[in-house]
Amino acid sequence: LDIKESLQKISSFLINGRQHYIVLPYAAFLVQAQKDEEFRKILNQADLSLPDGIGPVLASRIIGQEMVKGRITGIDLIWALFDKFGAAHSVFLFGAKEGVAQEAAEKIAVKYPTAKIVGTLNGYVNDTEAITVINNSDAEILLVALGMPKQEKWIYNNLKKLPAIKLAIGVGGSFDFISGRVRRAPKIVQKMGLEWLWRLFRQPNQWRKTWRSVIVFSRLVLKEKF
Repeated sequence: LDIKESLQKISSFLINGRQHYIVLPYAAFLVQAQKDEEFRKILNQADLSLPDGIGPVLASRIIGQEMVKGRITGIDLIWALFDKFGAAHSVFLFGAKEGVAQEAAEKIAVKYPTAKIVGTLNGYVNDTEAITVINNSDAEILLVALGMPKQEKWIYNNLKKLPAIKLAIGVGGSFDFISGRVRRAPKIVQKMGLEWLWRLFRQPNQWRKTWRSVIVFSRLVLKEKF
């Protein structure tokens, strides 16, 4: 799906009376899913899976799944959501460090003054508090930024406790970028699908973890192909 088709899907999710969740996988997701059965089940049962990273896109082409048209990052999806649905559907931002979700909400409100952001909460509160605060907000869309696989497991295990939520999405580090606390890669790097490499240069302490994901993911793809 491209972004337009994804938004059409989301539009149906918001009006059909059921709860839905979306995942945005990149290479490390699929590596984690190989050793984490619960996480694998959650990914497989998602109502919509949109590739955040270039890895799943390339993998789909290698193994012949042409239905994957390109990557849709969490950041781009958030902006598209507010552009199309922000004035009509209430949104709650949950996750990241103290103050980050609120700063992201403020940046979104500058770009979309009619956006219905009904609450923010950092990712360090306990589940009971988070559920209470989110329920009291009457939000319809929940953006969860707790990192993989925690955010997907949180959504899967708690969505039914949030009856007003029609759609939940795990958005990883998107609030950090939208708030301006972390600088996003230049446009040319984004178009090349090399944001992971940009982040690696800016966070060299992550190189071992990233390289391991690249190697393991490549092996998994080749195994699937041959």
